[in-house]
Amino acid sequence: MAALLVEFFMWLILFASITVSFCTVLLEVIMRDSTSYDMEFLWDFKYTHEELHLDSK
Repeated sequence: MAALLVEFFMWLILFASITVSFCTVLLEVIMRDSTSYDMEFLWDFKYTHEELHLDSK
């Protein structure tokens, strides 16, 4: 019974690690250049950062 519980928690930790890694990579991809992408493709450079109330990094 104890071995089954340990195996369950090890699978749970593995799944959690994979999920956290995926979310971290996804967040990095989204945050890397999204402002420049938005300015170019969504707004077609019609507005400045100040007009859109964006904080510059």
